[in-house]
Amino acid sequence: MSVQSTRGRRVKAKKQNNLLYLYIAVGVIAVAAITALAVFLTRSQSDIKAPTAPVGRTEEGFYYKGNPDAPVKVIAFEDFQCPGCAYFTRNLEPILERDYINTGRIQFIYHELPLTNIHPNALAAAEAARCAGDQGKFWEMHGQLFANQSVWATLNSPLNTFSGYAGLIGINRADFDACMQAGTHREAILAAAKTASELGVQATPSFSVNGQIVDSGRLFTAVDAALRAAGR
Repeated sequence: MSVQSTRGRRVKAKKQNNLLYLYIAVGVIAVAAITALAVFLTRSQSDIKAPTAPVGRTEEGFYYKGNPDAPVKVIAFEDFQCPGCAYFTRNLEPILERDYINTGRIQFIYHELPLTNIHPNALAAAEAARCAGDQGKFWEMHGQLFANQSVWATLNSPLNTFSGYAGLIGINRADFDACMQAGTHREAILAAAKTASELGVQATPSFSVNGQIVDSGRLFTAVDAALRAAGR
């Protein structure tokens, strides 16, 4: 056996070992990335809590949380695919809930305004929230949709993802899927969008505070002014 052929086999074996180490390293990194993503999503889900204030639906069919007899009514015109709405829900709504909704001073009403011309999945998301609402979990689905907006917003079809959220919040997935497939709430949501447009609401998020339309930057000031006007 020649020295050259022996060296050739050694070089080949070394290359194979290097490739093996590379594949192992790539595999470890992939597992770590998947684990980190799972932890991130789990944290997002664990942060979503059911409202502690009274919840229900208005005579017009919109979901609310807070005292229905509160002196100030805040109507939120929002689009589930709107990044600004997600920011409001994650960062400002908890403050509103703590200081105004849970204290009985305002009733907070969610009014759908899906901007379908720029947000193709907004209508389906609004339907998902109402289909969850049929099983008493509107606000829980509302939280899932905004917490995970970046996950489903760019999907060609988010229905399977929404069905997964239905399972996470503990509702019957078969009933939820049937509601989505049938488009049970589609016409009501489109009518809600038309009503918002007729009221002059052109952007999301926007808010009506006892009839005064404001953006999120002026919301708390408008709420405080309305409470003072009501003697509260």
